[in-house]
Amino acid sequence: MRIIITGTTGLAKAIAGALASDHSVKTTRIEDITMNDTTWWGFDQNDVLINHAHMDFDQTKILEIAYRAWKKDSGKLIVNISSRASQPNISKGYLYASQKASLNHLSNNLTYNSDKQCRISTINLGLLNHEDLPCLSYEDVAIIIKSIIEMPHDIEVPEITVQNSANYSEVQSDKETLKDIEWHG
Repeated sequence: MRIIITGTTGLAKAIAGALASDHSVKTTRIEDITMNDTTWWGFDQNDVLINHAHMDFDQTKILEIAYRAWKKDSGKLIVNISSRASQPNISKGYLYASQKASLNHLSNNLTYNSDKQCRISTINLGLLNHEDLPCLSYEDVAIIIKSIIEMPHDIEVPEITVQNSANYSEVQSDKETLKDIEWHG
């Protein structure tokens, strides 16, 4: 299977590393992507898009481009990396939350209201790779993505939220305390 991942961060590298032994994996910087150009992507040469890189509303645009290219191909899979922050009243990072909500909204519309044949999965991640708080590791996320990619083509996971099992309210309170400590140093 041929996989393309947008992004070159630690998470993108962990995902690529987890998949590289069984699949052909390529990563790309979001700055190198030409929006609206399906030929640049080489969609005919790839089977899976991991829509990871976040920059403004570009993930939503990338989803729309991939959908246009793959909507009639049941062998294709789009995996969107989103955030728990996409849910109402979860995040105080208002613009970030809106950008992720946009991605989730389009993903849900395409999944439930279109004639698509490709599979689309959106993974909403909780706190990731934090030094001091309970969180998901990059490797945790890579394992989840690998399991979605390797599912039979007649199974689709439209949306999943994954977070550390620690109490959400307590983690958020501790996160705010850490911010206050850093701010007032």
